[in-house]
Amino acid sequence: MLDPRRNLLADAWAQMVLVVVVVVLANTWASRHFTRLDLTADKLYSLDMASRSLVTRLERPLTARVFFTDGLQAPYNNHEQLVVDMLEELAAYSGGMLRVRVDDPTGVPELEEEARRFGITPIQYRYDSATVKELKRVYMGVALVYGEKQEVLPAITQTATLEYDLARAIRSLITDEERRTVGWATGHGEPDLAAERGPLLAIRNGLVERYDVRTVPLGGAGAVPEDVDALLIVGPQRPLSARALYQVDQFLMRGGALAVFLANMSPDLRAMRPLRVFHGMEGLLEGYGVTVRRDVVIDRVRNGMMNLPVRQGQQVVQVPVNSPLIPKATELDRDNLVVKDLDAMLFPFASSLEVEEPLPPEVRATVLARTHPEAGRLAGLRTIAPEAFRAQLSSEEKGSWPLLVALEGSFSSAFADQQAPPPDPELPPTQADPVEAAPMRAGAPTQLVVAGSADFVVNQPRFVLNLVDWMVEDAALIAIRSKSLELPALEPVDPARASRIKLANLAGGVAPLLLLGLLRWALRRRTGGYRQQGQAATTDDGAAP
Repeated sequence: MLDPRRNLLADAWAQMVLVVVVVVLANTWASRHFTRLDLTADKLYSLDMASRSLVTRLERPLTARVFFTDGLQAPYNNHEQLVVDMLEELAAYSGGMLRVRVDDPTGVPELEEEARRFGITPIQYRYDSATVKELKRVYMGVALVYGEKQEVLPAITQTATLEYDLARAIRSLITDEERRTVGWATGHGEPDLAAERGPLLAIRNGLVERYDVRTVPLGGAGAVPEDVDALLIVGPQRPLSARALYQVDQFLMRGGALAVFLANMSPDLRAMRPLRVFHGMEGLLEGYGVTVRRDVVIDRVRNGMMNLPVRQGQQVVQVPVNSPLIPKATELDRDNLVVKDLDAMLFPFASSLEVEEPLPPEVRATVLARTHPEAGRLAGLRTIAPEAFRAQLSSEEKGSWPLLVALEGSFSSAFADQQAPPPDPELPPTQADPVEAAPMRAGAPTQLVVAGSADFVVNQPRFVLNLVDWMVEDAALIAIRSKSLELPALEPVDPARASRIKLANLAGGVAPLLLLGLLRWALRRRTGGYRQQGQAATTDDGAAP
């Protein structure tokens, strides 16, 4: 007869051996196969396929040197961990070609000198504790070394675009393609992109990291330089001359990508009235298939804020006020990489657009952003005071109006039957060595983007960077940059629907309890009736002779 105790002991040893074998096999498999579970809708916490493909193209070891000061306080307390986690995930997909080394150089002369050689310098950091408040010099940088080449992220002060920053740096290391050039048109009152301060600083910094950026004065001798791949025309305040329009037309004909952001009015906040702006580009754009109307878009529910001067005692202060003249577009083309991951876009003092019908067979149009169907548009605006738009005006037209349009294809020249206009001798040459080439009558395939707002550019640096990537056909970087960890914006709800939702919330908790109580009361009453009938029947049976 077998001993039960020996059987139990043998079973316990067998189970322990099996557990050890399973753990060893699982760890061996996991060390060679990397996977993770991301339940977010847009896979925000997983690497994009473009990032993974970049590290699989490494032909020799890539070393990531992380120089980070330990013990940082909010909002930088978890930056180092996020950086290291992403680098280690990239390393898992690299097949052993990416190596990560983390050091805290603070107070270590050898490491501080090494960080400086890579181009990583300390930044000022305010340290607060219960007893001490002081400024410290801390390190928050990453250096990527690939053979004789290196790329540096000198100060990672935000992590919303961390994957894009790393992917851009790795791509620069493993490819030998030349940097593309982006032109910024000047000469007609456009904002200065080269200013050291101002709202365009974020756009300029984002562009110069990826592209060569240069100003392009329009209207002078020569043409838009051949090495300019994309040209941005933002808010001209004076009419473009025939020569300037011709240069823009010929740039588009040779296949250059063009983005035009126009303002038909500018606000006078002192007099609270609109000032008309004449840029002279309407005829040129109409020939390409899009019309910028002389109107203003109004949205009383979905809008942004404008600072208005308000007198308080002896002082005049700027107070933010919701303005119907700053519509918030939430109707975006989610199939387009440029805008698909944006929640909403503000279009201050915007004019509506119209796409011509029919378009030439070689051209196709996409409305990237449009207003809500309850928005309106109005011609002949006389005031910009928000209180003037509380009620719908008699001349106001309701509808879902296009605000941002992209056209792709081959365009016909607006100067097909004309001679090249002469340059303005008082303007600087558009080209360093002016050359007068023969006019092009038909164009190569390219992209044209038109918006009915110029101030829109300032409010959307992420969109502008996406747009430039798309214009120079760098779609992979758009997909990576669009994955920023930001809370989605809430869409406004009209008052009638809000009242219904409130009523449903109030009644939703009480109604089920009330129904349950009524059901229980009915069941108890019915059960009590059956009991009374049973007792009566028993009494009758007992009293019978």
